[in-house]
Amino acid sequence: MVSDLKQMKIALSPQDQVIRKRAAVLSVLMHVLLFLGMIFMVDWKAVHVNPSVMEATLWDSLPSKHPSKPVTKPVEPTPPPPPPEPQPETKPPEPKPPQKVAPPEPQVKQAEQAAEIALKKQEDEKKRLLEEEKKKELEQKKQEEKLKKIQEALRKQEEEDKLKKIQDALRQQDMDAQQSAASAAVDPSVLNYYMGLMSRKIRNNVNSGLCPVTNPELLVDIQMTNSGDISGMPKLIKGSGDAVCDDAVIRAILAAKPFEMPDDPAARKKMVDQIRLKFRPRS
Repeated sequence: MVSDLKQMKIALSPQDQVIRKRAAVLSVLMHVLLFLGMIFMVDWKAVHVNPSVMEATLWDSLPSKHPSKPVTKPVEPTPPPPPPEPQPETKPPEPKPPQKVAPPEPQVKQAEQAAEIALKKQEDEKKRLLEEEKKKELEQKKQEEKLKKIQEALRKQEEEDKLKKIQDALRQQDMDAQQSAASAAVDPSVLNYYMGLMSRKIRNNVNSGLCPVTNPELLVDIQMTNSGDISGMPKLIKGSGDAVCDDAVIRAILAAKPFEMPDDPAARKKMVDQIRLKFRPRS
């Protein structure tokens, strides 16, 4: 048994031996305190206990018939409180194992993380700039395509206008050629006479004050009927340069119908086909 205890003592660690020593010292102190308390209680009781006293009463004469007053008994002292019970020996709390504290991250690792974050931000900024450049390029391409379409439309319009002018010029040449051919077959004096009648009748219906004083010459195509009426609206080929004057001449032509027609069938046919009237509103 003793050998086992020795082995157990040997097996104990230095920390456990210190704890056991502290527990033994505390146990001895508790016993000493209890012993001193018991001695103090015994001395206190011995000092404070009242001794029993015998009282005797002397009388000068015989007692009267009246009952005597009862003799007061001495007050018994109160017993001292019982000594405190010894508390059981408490074991000191076992020390908690030290918690493992994570070592702080080295500054090198923090610097690497900061560098990675900065690099990622730079990459994100580059991506954003590339996306903005792509958007700008797409927008520029769209604007260029729109401009090309507008230029193409303008070019087509110019070509159409040029073609229309050429067609009008060719049509005018054909009409002039037809009129010249018809004039060769018809007596010009007859046509000039009836054309003069038309001009005078139109001039009588024109407010010449609305036209410029330069008295410009107007060219108007008129489609006649056999009865001397006008078919459709007169077409202004060459104006005076003043819209008010041009409108006054067109209204005067419409107000002057019907016109006199020649009896000669060739001359009548010439006037019915189409007449290009040269007209000056102030003469």
